[in-house]
Amino acid sequence: MILQFFLQDFMLNAIEQKRRQRLAEGKEILSLVSGNPCEQGIYFPMERLQRIYGEYFKKPDYQPHPKGLFIAREALAEFYSKLGFNLSPENFILTSGTSESFFHLFRLLGKAGANFLAPRPAYPLFEHLADLARVHLKFYDLQEARAWAIDFESLEKAADQNTAGLLLISPHNPTGVVASREEIKTLSEFCRQKNLPLICDEVFSDFYFQEGLCPRPGALEDFPLVFTLNGISKRFALPMMKLGWMAVGGDAACVDFVLDQLETYADTFLSVHMPIQRALPDLLKYSEDFVENYVEEVKRRKNLAVKFLKTIPKLQFKEPEGGFYLTFKVLDKVGLEEETWVLKLLEQTGVLVHPGYFFDYEKGVHGVMSFLTDPVILEQAFERIKNFFKI
Repeated sequence: MILQFFLQDFMLNAIEQKRRQRLAEGKEILSLVSGNPCEQGIYFPMERLQRIYGEYFKKPDYQPHPKGLFIAREALAEFYSKLGFNLSPENFILTSGTSESFFHLFRLLGKAGANFLAPRPAYPLFEHLADLARVHLKFYDLQEARAWAIDFESLEKAADQNTAGLLLISPHNPTGVVASREEIKTLSEFCRQKNLPLICDEVFSDFYFQEGLCPRPGALEDFPLVFTLNGISKRFALPMMKLGWMAVGGDAACVDFVLDQLETYADTFLSVHMPIQRALPDLLKYSEDFVENYVEEVKRRKNLAVKFLKTIPKLQFKEPEGGFYLTFKVLDKVGLEEETWVLKLLEQTGVLVHPGYFFDYEKGVHGVMSFLTDPVILEQAFERIKNFFKI
């Protein structure tokens, strides 16, 4: 009986079942759902990676620091100073990735049963991490009618006496919206009023398609406590190397206490392998040319997706301001559930997109796609989508 209940919690949805069935039958799938740069033909220069990463093995040793090697944290402090942050190496904690960072913060800031305020549409991973940490999410809305602007009224309503923190994803996955300076200022005032920490996921911040630097809360406003989360997975197209970090800022007393606690958490696991810590300073120092070209390529693919979408009148969308993903609203097929039209698209054309309900869209029929997709696949897929909506 226990196994039966366990399996019921992990039943495959109909879309994943159909995808696996097509693969088993040898049928083609044009997937528009992956945000993994390596799957889309984007790689960090291998010779450079071998040189930078291989330095460790000329004289391998293991003298870990719970926060991460000082030379790595020192390099991060210098890197962030160019983005407007005023942080010392002691304000950084290295992790094996942003998921681990979130888990540590959920466990540290929230007692069992506490809640964190998260934006909706919502990336599904956060709910899984919250469940593992024995906390839960409450949602504030991004308003589609206002180009996915933050609905501060819903934010106020969501907060209660059990709220332990506020999440901001900017650039946002899956809408591609970036929090404005005005929104960040209002969030700062909200956090001050409620005495709440801000956890800002900035993994897509290098992929900002507007003029100037991506607005970053940790550099712009006075929060009581602010955690800036990022890593090398997106910036350097190195998801396999498993390195992330938390930059901790805010009121000195809060920051010192939290850093002590996080150091204990990190010391418990020591999850970040030594060679990549050693490599981080050189990755940050010698990779600007790669990052610049990489960002331009992502912009090119975004522009290609936008151009294709504009040829399909039955799909409505806001051009993304950053990241790898965009959302579109289906203006016809309104009589169909989201899962139904995504299944029909997959069955009839072989094109796979995510349905909006994966991200907790509450109104309308939506789809979500990654414009990081290889341009050849992107063009083929959009031609099939265009024909699908002519039916």
